[in-house]
Amino acid sequence: MSTAETRSRVPVWLGAIAPVLLVAALLLVFVSLDPLGGLRPVPPVETVAFERVKLEPGSIEMQIRNDGPDPVTFAQVLVNDAYWTFTIGNETLDRLESTLVRIPYPWDEGLPLNIALVTSSGVTIEHEIEAAAETPQLDGKTLWIYASLGVYIGVIPIAVGLLWFSALKRASKRWLGFFLAFTVGLLTFLLVDTVDEGLELASETGAALNGPSLFAIGALVAVVGLFVLEHTLERRRDKGVAGLMLAYFIAAGIGLHNLGEGLAVGAALAAGEFALGTFLVVGFALHNTTEGLAIVAPLGTEDARPGLWHFVGLGALAGVPTIAGALLGGSVFSPAWATLAFGVAAGAIAQVVWTITRALPAQGRLTTAYGGAGFLVGLVVMYATGLLT
Repeated sequence: MSTAETRSRVPVWLGAIAPVLLVAALLLVFVSLDPLGGLRPVPPVETVAFERVKLEPGSIEMQIRNDGPDPVTFAQVLVNDAYWTFTIGNETLDRLESTLVRIPYPWDEGLPLNIALVTSSGVTIEHEIEAAAETPQLDGKTLWIYASLGVYIGVIPIAVGLLWFSALKRASKRWLGFFLAFTVGLLTFLLVDTVDEGLELASETGAALNGPSLFAIGALVAVVGLFVLEHTLERRRDKGVAGLMLAYFIAAGIGLHNLGEGLAVGAALAAGEFALGTFLVVGFALHNTTEGLAIVAPLGTEDARPGLWHFVGLGALAGVPTIAGALLGGSVFSPAWATLAFGVAAGAIAQVVWTITRALPAQGRLTTAYGGAGFLVGLVVMYATGLLT
């Protein structure tokens, strides 16, 4: 029997999974033999990530996760350098396992708290709270407040910004180019801001979850997804990306960014940082008004006026994610999930900036006077309003 005939009798699926099975077997053998076991450091590497801290009158509750390669067993807890009683769901945590720690401690409003977990090997892992404040209870009233803040931060300012459409329709081609370049500047600033905030959250994510990789994965998924969507839509049109389609792309990118803004406000309020939360609400509200202008800028090049339902859809696409972000930030905020969300937002905004730049008319190209001025004004305006946040 020839070699070709033998190969033809091997099922395709078996040839496809055989390498995977061989690699799995190799890894199983490696883990079972543990040839590196004799090189492990002593004491073991013990690291814990504090994912969420909840303060109630006379009580501290912490969600912690084993962030190291070795199991961790907790023996004692110190609060402000004093040993304290505590209860824990699981005294020993394997890699990536999490549990709740409850400490009956009479903390004082506005004063700092230093919490230290002492492991069975004597390693001390600390968490600092700069100013103690009661965590808001997640009842119907609190959720309604979070949702209302999302409306105030995202939906209303963007809806106000959309009202600039009528003025844009009467603008000359040069000024339309200016405002499209202004949009590029605005989104470029949002991109830098989103990357900065995402990487900051990534640093707060446990090392085992690899925050920077989560951010990169989210960004790449958004870029690839939007490129596929754009390519699919362009195949159905003869003239490429139309103004209305571009407006929806911008609204989607801004909406993902506003999801992160909602997370920031919700998390600040949930942590009891009410002054910071109020400051963020006012700043984001003023900041987001210019985003409405960015959304309608491409519509100035459209011959026909879009229907009212398009404006409703654009406003909802850009603003409603702020509500979801505020609810998530106030209830189930996690640095890892927030890092992933900011990564998706950064990827979406980057792809939208690329799409707009390719679609800029001759009068709005960044190398022209109007285009260059619009880009710089967009950066300056976003920087100035960003100072309020």
